[in-house]
Amino acid sequence: MSEAESGELPPSSVDPPGSEVAPAPQLARQAIVVTLGVYLGYLLLSLLPLPGDLRYLLLVGAFYFLPGWLLRREPARQARYQVGPDRVVPPWSWRGARVAAVSALLVFPPFVLLFFWFYSRVCAGDLSMLAPVTWVEGIVPGVGGLEDYLHRLCRPHEGGMWPQALRWPADWLEHGGLGFVLAVAVEVFAVALPEEVFHRGYLMSALEERWPPRRRVLGVPLGLGAVLASLVFAVGHLVGMAEVARLATFFPALVFSWLWRRSGSLWAPALFHAAANLLMAVLIASTFPT
Repeated sequence: MSEAESGELPPSSVDPPGSEVAPAPQLARQAIVVTLGVYLGYLLLSLLPLPGDLRYLLLVGAFYFLPGWLLRREPARQARYQVGPDRVVPPWSWRGARVAAVSALLVFPPFVLLFFWFYSRVCAGDLSMLAPVTWVEGIVPGVGGLEDYLHRLCRPHEGGMWPQALRWPADWLEHGGLGFVLAVAVEVFAVALPEEVFHRGYLMSALEERWPPRRRVLGVPLGLGAVLASLVFAVGHLVGMAEVARLATFFPALVFSWLWRRSGSLWAPALFHAAANLLMAVLIASTFPT
């Protein structure tokens, strides 16, 4: 059984002569500082008169290229983390694709039911489930607006738990359906994959070298490194939009971490991540028709 199949972390390889291997504590500190620096840089770019698409392109470039450049003297770590300046896209893995597909079949159906139930309650005026979020928004300056957002979102809600029809996002239907192809490409290569390369491939792997996982979750070793990387991932989502509810991305990040270690390939969390975003777009379009 391979390391990927057993869920074990890959063993350290021997770096060639002349390479430099940073100690685990130094590597973890660097990963956290670099990640926070990327977030801060993206925030500062918003103060400049730059197009939003250009700012996001720079962020995607940082996610793809920074890990490999930072580990340019450590080819063995590059290989284990599946990052590198010579090949920024991880090697394709059919196993990763299978793990993502099976996980989606198990996770997505109950998520869809929970989504419909949640918004049937919220759009009927029951915000009790959101009390912790609205409380935090009330005491933290500069964040908030969840209730106003939900009020706007729920205006076209048709009542009841189930939508009257399954609807596709309007931009997916443009150009004879090519809009859907574009949406898939964007979600995979401009959203999910760069985020997974950076946060799981680089950040989580570096943190796990500092704090190796000591317990297994559903047969997969996960520990403090995965939790910290998921927390940083969630905090990073506040940079684009300061809404406390965006911290909920911590929970899917834990799923992405599990998929990374279960499959041994970054394609597993990337494909699952992209599919989840596409599913959410369909659920929003169906539940809140425009």
